[in-house]
Amino acid sequence: MRRTSCLVVLALSTAVLGPAAAFFGGGCGVSPPVTVVHVGVGERTEAIKGDMVKTRRGDQEPFVGLRTGFAVVRSAEDWQNAWPGGVVPAMPATLDTARSMLLVAVAEDKDTVQLQIQKVLETGDRLHVFVRETKAGENCTTKREHTPFDAVVTERIDKPVKFYVEEERAESCGNPPAVAVNCRVNDAPAWKPKVSAMPGDKVECEMTAETRGKFALVDSSLTLGDLPGGSASKLAYTKGTLRGTFTVDVFGAYGVKAEAKDEAGRTTVVTAPVEAVPPKSRDVLVQLVWTNFDASDDPNAFPRVKLRATEETKDARNKPLAHECTVDTPRPELCDAKVHGANTLMTLKAGDKRIPLDVLYADERADKGPLVCIQVYFDGTRTGETCDRKHRDPDERWNVGIVDMATGKLLDPAPVADAGTPDSGSADAAAPVKKPAAPKPPAKK
Repeated sequence: MRRTSCLVVLALSTAVLGPAAAFFGGGCGVSPPVTVVHVGVGERTEAIKGDMVKTRRGDQEPFVGLRTGFAVVRSAEDWQNAWPGGVVPAMPATLDTARSMLLVAVAEDKDTVQLQIQKVLETGDRLHVFVRETKAGENCTTKREHTPFDAVVTERIDKPVKFYVEEERAESCGNPPAVAVNCRVNDAPAWKPKVSAMPGDKVECEMTAETRGKFALVDSSLTLGDLPGGSASKLAYTKGTLRGTFTVDVFGAYGVKAEAKDEAGRTTVVTAPVEAVPPKSRDVLVQLVWTNFDASDDPNAFPRVKLRATEETKDARNKPLAHECTVDTPRPELCDAKVHGANTLMTLKAGDKRIPLDVLYADERADKGPLVCIQVYFDGTRTGETCDRKHRDPDERWNVGIVDMATGKLLDPAPVADAGTPDSGSADAAAPVKKPAAPKPPAKK
């Protein structure tokens, strides 16, 4: 039975997998119920025989932002309740609730790309509203300016309303872009998805990208995504943004990231791991690295420092001698040292002695600036680490500690007689010492 009395009818429903009724009171009685039935892909709705109800679909702009779900609006109060809260826009002047009503369907799922009220049938006991809900196709991304919805106006009919939401899937967008990245070390002929390197090695990586769907590629790039602590390596491009090289400057794990995006905004990211692992050897590796700096900092602006190892021996007359080894003064029988960027890697030859280490600052190091750390490796494992957080003046030395060559352990430094107090070698206890006298030349044999 049709009624045009003061009865208020409004019902909003969340997604359900079967009939669900919601009742809203108002005006002078109880509103007719609204039922929502969701019909999955490939399923059929029940056969309904009824009279076709004429609908008109006008300007949809006034309905952007309505509450999600399914609603019937027959009054100003219904209109107000159909909004999620806050400022409620004025009801469209073309909606005369005395003679007409509004049927609204607003998407509840994020992957819905379209909603359309297709037809309305009237039977003796209710109205049947058939809605087509289109979900995003396989491997498609949803870019929506607003939540999909549809709204139609019909003559006012005060009967229960049943929405049939028929789900369909849009056409597949195909697979996202295919991306691969391969690297090689020191111009080796073989390119591999995973490589191993050592500090000082040049690593070259190249990416490929191709579309596998109906959308064209719009962007491809190769970046140095992951860096181990203390590394200041940068990727230098040699072939647009698809090929680049970098120099390994510290031990640790690097990641070269290849990324491609298509017109639909779908992105594929692949990372090629580059591992710099200390070798298993009885030699002791000492690595001077910088920390406490940003990726944007220029390593060339760091204070100039020099790592030194000293071997204490005796001459033919049993007098003590000190043989030092640095980058500038190599001693093949004692050590080999090379600079990689702002860092230094020193190899102490295998033995059973104890070798003191120190660092000379050629420039001032500010309290909150980049700081020097010393890492010690033995038989493929890190066996010691310490950092110098003290302010340092030019020509000042940091007495790092003593390397036990038999075990690779970094021991506390020996007390320095002319410093007044011993230097513990700990991260916060590195004390300034006087500049030592130049070592005596070795005795002639």
